Amino acid sequence: MSVETFDYILRHLDSRITQQIRSKRVVTNPEKLFLTLRFLAHGLSFKSLSHSYYLGRSTVGKIIYQTLHVIWITLRRFHMPCLTENDFKKKADDYLMKWQFPNCIGAIGTKNFRIMKSENIRSKNKNSNKYCSLVLQAISDADYKFIAVEIVGKESKRYRNPFHFSASKFKKLLENQQFNVPPGQKLPGCDLTLPHVLLGNAGYPLKTYLLRPYPSLKADNGKKTFNGRLLRARGTIDFAFGILTDKWRIFLKSLETNTNHAAQIIKVACLLHNIVRDKDGDNDRDFVEFSNLLSNVKIDKVKKSKRNSRASFQAIAVRERYKDYFVNNPIPPCQQLCSHGVGNFMWT
Repeated sequence: MSVETFDYILRHLDSRITQQIRSKRVVTNPEKLFLTLRFLAHGLSFKSLSHSYYLGRSTVGKIIYQTLHVIWITLRRFHMPCLTENDFKKKADDYLMKWQFPNCIGAIGTKNFRIMKSENIRSKNKNSNKYCSLVLQAISDADYKFIAVEIVGKESKRYRNPFHFSASKFKKLLENQQFNVPPGQKLPGCDLTLPHVLLGNAGYPLKTYLLRPYPSLKADNGKKTFNGRLLRARGTIDFAFGILTDKWRIFLKSLETNTNHAAQIIKVACLLHNIVRDKDGDNDRDFVEFSNLLSNVKIDKVKKSKRNSRASFQAIAVRERYKDYFVNNPIPPCQQLCSHGVGNFMWT
């Protein structure tokens, strides 16, 4: 994060962070913001930060959570607003230009975050597991920014259970046509009109508004072509998650807090991710490790989902038409190399 971006955030927070927190000394707003960003960027404990800033441990926690709250309510409307139909059309234009996937309004995916329960909670229930989990479901655009995020809690012992899209708010909004998805439009170079879609992995259901890859077992060349184009464009959400955890290293370990505060941390980190990309630009070209991970993805690793496998005839027809379009309109050789820091690899 540049100094200019820090000052930009601070200007929006100065009039909002007015609540005084009792401490041994006066803590200025720049100190509060710097303390919060250091907590996210390095994953330092409250105890460690309290020693560095000569503040009480509880004071550090109050400052951080107050600042996170103000960042979310103040800057969300600028850097993660609710998009209009015209906004989504611009997102679709970006996916077509950068990833050669028409009518795509975003890539959808999930990431698990592990939370270590406090000793007080575990002592009340001897059968309680030491860890629980939160799932971040997010939609990214063609530039690795988050369009929308949703936090889902999972308290069961088997916190690794797969996330069910059917229970998410995103599904309800999409099914009820409350997500402002624009109506279908013609694909480039032909008169075929198809709906705007999100791109998901094999764990997602096949819908008229949500495409997933074909199972690779016994897939013909046409299906492999479709899978390659989808996985190539859908890599934006995986790359966005990679940038998020690489920049905000608090996520490289278990979050030692309650689920409400953990959800707040995750949401604000996603918002800060967008702010940095909006203000500082694409400065993640040296993100080699995750680029190498994406370059090693094999199309033949796509397996048939054991859940969400029943699709409507309309959804199947939409995917078939996209497949036929990609077969008849291959990516020009000059555009086959991925760009924007994802590494020089080619889908075949």
